[in-house]
Amino acid sequence: MLNTGTTIRKASFLGGFFVCLTLLVSCTSRTRSAEHVFRFNEPAGIPTLDPAFAKDKSTIWAVQQLFEGLVMLDENNRIAPALAQQWSVSEDGRIYEFTLREAFFHDGTKVMAQDVVYSLNRLRDAAVASPGSWVLDGVEDVHATYAGTVIITLSQPNASFLSLLAMPYCSVVPEGKEELATKPVGSGPFKFHAWHYGEKLIFHKHSKYWRVDEDGVSLPYLAGISISFLPDQQSAFLEYLNGNFDFLPNLDPSFKDDLLTKEGALQERYAGEHRLERTPFLNTEYLIFNAEKELPRELRWAINAGIDREEMIRELRNGVGIPATGGIIPYGLPEYQKEIGAAYDPDSVRTLLATMDLPELVLVTVANYRDLCEYVQGEMAALGWNISVNVVPSATLRSEKSAGTLDFFRASWIADYPDAENYLMLFYGPLKAPNGPNYSRYQSDEYDLLYEALAAETNPELRSELIRKADAWLMQEHTCVPLFYDEVLRVYPNYVEGVRSNALNALNLLKARLKH
Repeated sequence: MLNTGTTIRKASFLGGFFVCLTLLVSCTSRTRSAEHVFRFNEPAGIPTLDPAFAKDKSTIWAVQQLFEGLVMLDENNRIAPALAQQWSVSEDGRIYEFTLREAFFHDGTKVMAQDVVYSLNRLRDAAVASPGSWVLDGVEDVHATYAGTVIITLSQPNASFLSLLAMPYCSVVPEGKEELATKPVGSGPFKFHAWHYGEKLIFHKHSKYWRVDEDGVSLPYLAGISISFLPDQQSAFLEYLNGNFDFLPNLDPSFKDDLLTKEGALQERYAGEHRLERTPFLNTEYLIFNAEKELPRELRWAINAGIDREEMIRELRNGVGIPATGGIIPYGLPEYQKEIGAAYDPDSVRTLLATMDLPELVLVTVANYRDLCEYVQGEMAALGWNISVNVVPSATLRSEKSAGTLDFFRASWIADYPDAENYLMLFYGPLKAPNGPNYSRYQSDEYDLLYEALAAETNPELRSELIRKADAWLMQEHTCVPLFYDEVLRVYPNYVEGVRSNALNALNLLKARLKH
């Protein structure tokens, strides 16, 4: 899915002074939650608690605490059992049979196979109009057996199907339950307690949750979760420093220079009482060429080879992110290839540009990414090509890239599900915008056949080989300019332990503890 978040910029000196001054006070006034309630802030708010509409990060984090699906993505980015304790797949890869474990909804009723059937059919129901209905596009039939199993039949094999089922959209809800947006009932580790709109959302521990730890102790360890809705990021940061929130889930321009060094480590003044955790995040930041405008391949290569990505990450992002020397497939997926992109080669780029008739080229972006695009502009200007940067409103960028009127623009792609296919489809001809997410409007019969082969291949090793070949193809053609692969970066006070994430930036609080 497209990333609409903000990029990180330099904080002002005044903001930095204010935060540093406050820190001197906050270190002596830190408080902790005596009730073992984990507290964090969601500045964007949470529009709904219905999993069928869990399309943004804030909603997904809340839904992940309340609901479960048949399978889940674990902290190692692998498909793991959830409400289905086991499953089997037919030889032709079309029929999946899931055996359910004993689990209970928050209202005390048992999770039944018919609830699963209801939930998946609800997701496909046009009257519900879920933005996640596409997840089940390839599903031909869903039904429950007398033995209490769920059988899902696909119209054709899909090696990504389990990854799709792990998405929050596919969470299981009780059959016929209404008002899920404001009165959710799931089977997850926490249950809904109260929602004071615009102020606080409170979950309590689900006492009949099925998971236990290695010693047989019931999970979760926490008594509950408290979510606040402070819209001002710096205010939320100060609340964290004062001990009123139990983790810092993101960086903001207002405090990132105070928090991190240029190398991406915690500033020394924070290191004693806090710790920094960073993991891969399946988000590729890149620049897109409009393939229908026919910019020569040599010039597409020149932009790829003319950007010092190491310096870009250090100067603009305080070391957060991995320079994209590979392809469109990000670090964190098994098919990631580190060196298939164009190597940084400013001397060769300068020599090439001096021999060519350089066209006018405009790089279009939104205000949040101006600094990133101006960095690229400066790199190319130093090598002899003056590229313009045009900053437009988000709505304008969305409209024009869908219509195909832009020659060159900045984009990013956060994985909808943890599979490399989700990135390679961005260049599949039949998905050319506005019919899909192929905003580059790239069209190659050979690439399309390669994509179709990997999408249908069920042998994992053969499929990975096809995926790597497809990614290398895109980089040999210089269809886009990968800039960096993002990272999940979180800061915790030392009294918090056991919070887990994965490459989709999940918030896993099953084993979270607040030490006293």
